Amino acid sequence: MKQVDYGIDQPDRVRSLGMVGLVLMGTGVGQFIALQNSLVGWPEIILSICLWLAILLFVGAGVMLWSSKVGKYGMAFSMIQDLQWNGSERVLDVGTGRGLVAVMAARKAPFGNVVGIDTWSQEHLSENSMEGAQENATLERVSDRVQFEEGEAMCLNFSQNSFDVVVSSLALHTIRKRSDRTKAVEEMIRVLRPGGQLAIMDILHTREYEEVFRKKEMKNIRRSPMKLLYCLPTRFVIAEKKLK
Repeated sequence: MKQVDYGIDQPDRVRSLGMVGLVLMGTGVGQFIALQNSLVGWPEIILSICLWLAILLFVGAGVMLWSSKVGKYGMAFSMIQDLQWNGSERVLDVGTGRGLVAVMAARKAPFGNVVGIDTWSQEHLSENSMEGAQENATLERVSDRVQFEEGEAMCLNFSQNSFDVVVSSLALHTIRKRSDRTKAVEEMIRVLRPGGQLAIMDILHTREYEEVFRKKEMKNIRRSPMKLLYCLPTRFVIAEKKLK
């Protein structure tokens, strides 16, 4: 029986940390064996340095795996819980990946519907695909209320005031330029109806998103306490679009 799988974030980085850690361990042990009869003290020093560096890399890889498999679930759940729901919202999930937040939103809006958009880059999430997201929605028994589409955050293919709730989780930081991230947030505000709610969870840039909210005169802006996911500061920020 197939199991729900929301993937591993930055899989190449996790793999690299683990592989380099193994190489360091092997190098330390090899140097210790090769030099123990010819040098005094140095084999132990080299072995210790290599082992400690390897341990640090393994810890880093472990933190990233924990963040992907446990940590992001808890933060995403807290973000969704922090929103006000009546159960019939139309929701947009920007950068949906394998559909984790889209599924959570669908459960909070059993009489609504959710649209998840993404470009499904393989670099940022393992086995990332629209088919994977659809399969997870089916396994979570919300596929009747969730649909997935190709879409760019900086140019949302929806008319203004189209959604009651717009959410995004761990997606906007992959946009390198600040001006482009600002454009993406502005697009999310554009498609949000007056009185609707916008929630963004991300690493590093939530203060930046908060500034955009203020410039766009969003109200009830609030930012979550910081957690360290992926060894980086992670928060979510929520706001409401003012009524005209």
